[in-house]
Amino acid sequence: MRGLHSREDRGTMCDRRTRLMQYAKFGNTGMTVSRICLGAMSFGPEMPEEEAIRAVHHALDAGVNFIDTADAYGRGVGEEILGKALAGLSRDDIVVATKFWVPMYHKPNAGGCSRRHILRAVEDSLRRLKTDYIDLYQLHHPDPNTPVEETLSTLDNLVKQGKIRYFGVSNHYAWQMAHMLGVSALHNWEPLVSIQCRYNIRDRAVEVETVPFCQEFNIAMITYSPQDRGVLTGKYERGKPIPADTFAGKSQFVQDMLTDETFHLLDELKKIAQKNDLGLNQLAVLWVLAKPFVTAPIVGGTKLEHFEQIYTIADRKLPDEDVETIDKLSEKYVHAPFLNQFVLGHKSLAKNWW
Repeated sequence: MRGLHSREDRGTMCDRRTRLMQYAKFGNTGMTVSRICLGAMSFGPEMPEEEAIRAVHHALDAGVNFIDTADAYGRGVGEEILGKALAGLSRDDIVVATKFWVPMYHKPNAGGCSRRHILRAVEDSLRRLKTDYIDLYQLHHPDPNTPVEETLSTLDNLVKQGKIRYFGVSNHYAWQMAHMLGVSALHNWEPLVSIQCRYNIRDRAVEVETVPFCQEFNIAMITYSPQDRGVLTGKYERGKPIPADTFAGKSQFVQDMLTDETFHLLDELKKIAQKNDLGLNQLAVLWVLAKPFVTAPIVGGTKLEHFEQIYTIADRKLPDEDVETIDKLSEKYVHAPFLNQFVLGHKSLAKNWW
C-alpha cells in the first residue's frame, strides 16, 4: 500500500527525496517540521480512503513529517483515515496537527472554544487519530461567546496532562493573537505558538498585520491554499469551459475569481514558470516557500499526483528576481479583503475574567 514501486526501488527514491526536503524550527518551540505540510482536508469526502492512506505514506517517504487535519474535515472521517494511515508507524517521527471549534453534533454546547467543548473534542480527536497525544491543537476560528481565559486555561491544562504538546490558532487576526498572548503571560499559562492562515500570490492580506506580528513574537506561520483553490495551477483557461469535477466547477466563489485580471496574472506567471522549468502549481508553492516568515505551506489535493509534483521541488529555490517580479505583479492583493476570518470585526460577547 505504501507505493507503486518495488521495496528496493522505493527505498532508493525515499532516501533521495528525504535528502531534498527542507526543515524549519517551529516558531518559539523546540520542534522541527518539514517546510511542506501535508494537508488532509480532502481525505474522505473527495479522496477515497485507500488513496488518502497512500498519500500519507508517500509524503512520509518524501521527508514530510508534518500533517494537518481537523475534526471538521469529513465530520471526523479525515481524522479517522489519518489514524489508519499512521497505524504501526513511529509516532515520534510525525508531527500531527488538528483543529477544533466546528460543531460536531447537533446539541447545545456542540462547538466553539468553551472548556466543555474542548474537552470533548480533544478526546474524540485522540480516539479517531488512534494516538495518545496531538502535537499541535488549533482553534479553527475565534469564539466571541467564550472568555479567552476559559479557552487558554483549558489548553494549558491539556499541555500539562500531555494530551497536546502545543496549541495554535487558525483564521485569527493579529489583535486576537496579541490578546491571547497577553492573557497567557498574565496567568503564566502556555502561550500560542502558531497561526494557520490563507496566503498565496492572489491573497496577501496577512502581510499587513499578521506577518509583522508573527515576526515580532516568533509565531510559526502555517499557510493554506498556496495554489488558491486550483486557480494558480493553470487548470482553468481563458474562454474554455470549467471542468465540472474541479473546485471551480463546484464553487461559484471560485468561478468569480476567474476574471480577465486573473487570467492576465496567470499569463505572466506561466512565463516565469516556463523559464524555471516549473509547473504553475509548483511556482505557486515555491513563491510561498521563498517568504522567510512562512514556516510551512499546507499542500492539499484530491489525487496522489497533486502532492507528488510538489515533493519533487522540495529543494528548489525560486530566483530572487522572479520572487520580486511576482511580488510586483500581485501587489494589489496585499490590500485586499481579509478572507481568513468570516467575521471582519466584532466586540467580544464574553468579557475577560480579570
